[in-house]
Amino acid sequence: MRRINFGPVNVIGCLLLVMLFSVIANAQFRAGVQGVVTDNAGGTVPGATVTLTNKETNQTQTTQSSDDGFYRFSSLQPGVYTVTVEKDGFKKGVVDDLKIDAEATAGQDIKLEAGVISEVVTVQADAAPLQTEDANIRKTVTNEEIKRLPQVGRDPYELVRLTPGIVGIGARGSGGA
Repeated sequence: MRRINFGPVNVIGCLLLVMLFSVIANAQFRAGVQGVVTDNAGGTVPGATVTLTNKETNQTQTTQSSDDGFYRFSSLQPGVYTVTVEKDGFKKGVVDDLKIDAEATAGQDIKLEAGVISEVVTVQADAAPLQTEDANIRKTVTNEEIKRLPQVGRDPYELVRLTPGIVGIGARGSGGA
């Protein structure tokens, strides 16, 4: 029976072959996509959230556009992708069925349209409690309400106007005839 000797030359040769095959295997995923996010006027949109979704595997990657509106995804598998861009104050931008070939970087600029900026303001006030036993309306005026109230002449009867249902004409006499 013959014995096989694995000397240092054979070990180094095997390691070089493994490294060579790993470089070749890594070369399969050098595809990418990049572009610039702009608005209707052609200005760049920094800080936009760019999401890339592989339509075959449903894997997603997310990045932010730079100060110049630039975005980039690299080391992608070749395939068909969807690019989605979102930014507050703009409508969502979607590029569907973007084909990315092996060993190629696809350029895809995305233009966002101005969106509707909406605010919701909720005003909540406490209503005077309804007395079902009698027809009286009561409200307790707190010290804090008195301090915040701009009063002319510090007349205590002006505080009565804080009560719901009280309407005054504001006429004052000068004390004469």
